[in-house]
Amino acid sequence: MQALYADPRVPRLTGRVKRMALPRPAKSVVKDRRTGLAVPRLGKPWKTHGAAPFTSKQVLPAARGGKLRGMLVTCPLPIMEQRSPRDTALLAARWTLNHHPRGSKISWLASQRVKTGWMLVYRVKYGKHSSRAAVVVMDGGMSKPGLAFVTVPDSQRKRWRDIGRVVSGVRVLG
Repeated sequence: MQALYADPRVPRLTGRVKRMALPRPAKSVVKDRRTGLAVPRLGKPWKTHGAAPFTSKQVLPAARGGKLRGMLVTCPLPIMEQRSPRDTALLAARWTLNHHPRGSKISWLASQRVKTGWMLVYRVKYGKHSSRAAVVVMDGGMSKPGLAFVTVPDSQRKRWRDIGRVVSGVRVLG
């Protein structure tokens, strides 16, 4: 955790970060048996896509003139699990910076406990642009917790509401 707080791209998560009102979960889901999680199947324009290196992947079509696109992925936790789900989610959010442009910085929007884990919603700023993103780390009953990660760039800001649908809809299979 010391390395996390030494990273200038990730600010401290304080008690001032709000909770988020979660919308009703979606009925249609994508089941990821490797993580033990189910995530919402997002409607058009989202499409399922080749998952590698993740275990499931849904993407938005690239916006005109942009190379960034929204994506929702699941995978077994790619980092070491920490003692608390909150700390694990913080490190997972830092790990997601690998999937944003170089020079990205996080600012926190929401943080709260979910059934068997933790959820963080944040803004990722890079240059003149930004993305909204979220991670949900949840124990799906497998050897490692599962990670659901969603990000949507500002060029597709009409889809930012899907982030709330995702974080409210992640659940354990079974």
